[in-house]
Amino acid sequence: MRLTPIWFGCGIWFVGIFLRGTSQIVWRGLRRSPSSRACITSEANKTTTTRDQGETRVHPRHDNPDGIDDEVIQDEEEVEQDVFNRFTEDDGKFQQSLMGDAKGILSLYEAAHLGTTTDYVLDEALRFTSNHMNSLLAGGTCRPHMLRLIRNTLYLPQRWNMEAVIAREYITFYEQEKDHDKMLLRLAKLNFKLLQLHYIKELKTFIKWWMELDLTSKWPSQFREQIVEAWLAGLMMYYEPQFSGGRVIAAKFNYLLTILDDACDHYFSIPELTRLVDCVERWSPDGIHTLQDISRILFKLALDVFDDIERGVRSEGCSYYLKEMLEELKILVRANLDLVKWAQGIQVPSFEEHVEVGGIALTTYATLMYSFVGMGETVGKEAYEWVRSRPRLIKSLAAKGRLMDDITDFESDMSNGFAANAINFYMKQFVVSKEEAILECQKMVADINKTVNEELLMTTSVPRRVLKQALNFGRLLELLYTKSDDIYNCSEGKLKEYIVTLLIDPIHL
Repeated sequence: MRLTPIWFGCGIWFVGIFLRGTSQIVWRGLRRSPSSRACITSEANKTTTTRDQGETRVHPRHDNPDGIDDEVIQDEEEVEQDVFNRFTEDDGKFQQSLMGDAKGILSLYEAAHLGTTTDYVLDEALRFTSNHMNSLLAGGTCRPHMLRLIRNTLYLPQRWNMEAVIAREYITFYEQEKDHDKMLLRLAKLNFKLLQLHYIKELKTFIKWWMELDLTSKWPSQFREQIVEAWLAGLMMYYEPQFSGGRVIAAKFNYLLTILDDACDHYFSIPELTRLVDCVERWSPDGIHTLQDISRILFKLALDVFDDIERGVRSEGCSYYLKEMLEELKILVRANLDLVKWAQGIQVPSFEEHVEVGGIALTTYATLMYSFVGMGETVGKEAYEWVRSRPRLIKSLAAKGRLMDDITDFESDMSNGFAANAINFYMKQFVVSKEEAILECQKMVADINKTVNEELLMTTSVPRRVLKQALNFGRLLELLYTKSDDIYNCSEGKLKEYIVTLLIDPIHL
């Protein structure tokens, strides 16, 4: 088995271009197989393309584990289960002889994260590779750069990692490989260096806008003005240079939505939030006199953000899309009002209702909408209509986000008297302990990841780039909440590491 750099779908970067040229198929067996460009399915579903009452069903291909970035979504190919079975024993366990190939084990681990609800063999692959990779770390038998790659991958597999971070980390890894191509490596470094300068420029643009608002002294002390973090969350949705304007738009919305979230969690009474919801529903400056100081400033900020963005997109003929975003904002503030009522015990929802409404309040749908606005004509009207229809893919991501956030924040929510938490509602509804509730919610998140993979492959009603945005939102969630660590609210640790890697650390030619 040979290593496949899983992130090769980085498209326009030289990094992606040169690594495509030097990449290997995940398994040598896949290259030799007649189905070498096919997808991998479970024993229970050996034929990947079937037709049931006129509906085409597609299962995932794994020769390119980041297939969502390339042609894999729309392709329909067939593969037999023995593509994986050739690497297993009679009892279904993977062959112990595979353990001698660290790169192959790493590639199998990456591929295992593309499993769907019927890809049972990948469940075993994940268990097998996880155990062996941890053994490699403990034994220290690999070269240092390989151990670093294994450690990073165990923390967050490339399927769910930020593309810009993956690219930067792999450049460092590739440079340590004995057979690397010096010219291609230099081109990759130059390209990333240019992109780094590009990111810094757009961050300066956003910071200038924020400073001109001059709102810091007007917010309560518990409000988060996480400026770089707001921009970084936009980068998680798209890394490509042509979406620079989109990242600035995303940063502005992230700033607005973070302040709104803090106001709902720590400041607003139900009557005051109700008045703010009414003003947002009417979307008119005339109602601003009914609001108190903080809600008045917040509503004016929302008006200013939308006006600022509308001036930018009107020339592109995209004003329709901004209207769709406004409707989503109205739904979002109503969802926040529901959460505040639940948090104060005025109403007690079911666990399922909390996850659904909480997924809206987490900004799932709004985040996708504003990412579309920042892409101009790259996506069309059908993308907005698709999100408004609440497809299974996006509902799954919303539920995943709500569960991950509530698992992470359970202790702090309870200590602050904020009862609107999925763990809390699950404990009460099913009469279980905190530990049992957390374990069940973690299982739900794992199952949702499989559903997301499945829906990404089966959804044909919107362009591939729209599906890529949905995948990137899933990545954003993993980046923020992996290891039950809410990095968006922590200026140290992983978040600082990402910022330093992308903006500060020099890349030496």
